[in-house]
Amino acid sequence: MPAPEHRPHYEQSEELKALLAAQRPTPRWLYRLRRLAAIFDKETVLLLLTSLIWIVVLFCIIAAMASKAGAQPLDVDRLIPALVKVESNGNPRAVGDGGRALGALQVWSCVVADVNRAHGTRYVHADALDRAKAERICRLYLAIYCTPRRLGRQPTMEDAARIWNGGPSGHRKPATEKYWHKVAAVL
Repeated sequence: MPAPEHRPHYEQSEELKALLAAQRPTPRWLYRLRRLAAIFDKETVLLLLTSLIWIVVLFCIIAAMASKAGAQPLDVDRLIPALVKVESNGNPRAVGDGGRALGALQVWSCVVADVNRAHGTRYVHADALDRAKAERICRLYLAIYCTPRRLGRQPTMEDAARIWNGGPSGHRKPATEKYWHKVAAVL
């Protein structure tokens, strides 16, 4: 066998740096798995991993069943007629909450102000008496407060109805649950 070629130290270190740069870093979970393997025998590690996989699978199944059972994905076209039915029974001239809520969707002036501020529109509170404008205001309001980014997940019909009833954080208020049940009964 021929003797290895002798090279200066700096050339060897450059080659080593290039080799290390080409390698992908070892994931943290692999380090932890190796530590477990050093502590336990292979059968125990396999049993732990198998158990962990089953737990994750069961959690995914339960989460999927829960989302199918109660959470309806947001469909504003289906939601608005249900809101109209609950809010005013379809009366576009309805006035409620001591004159503060107007129209078929019982729009408050603060809702109109939020929509105008966020979307650059120029609605006035009296526009809520026109059903088409009231529906547009509702859509724009939900586009502000009922978004995946704001909620941290996909919004549902329940989220949207409760936000419409209770304001920007209405989806978390216990007081809006009864309202949601009324809307859900109409859907």
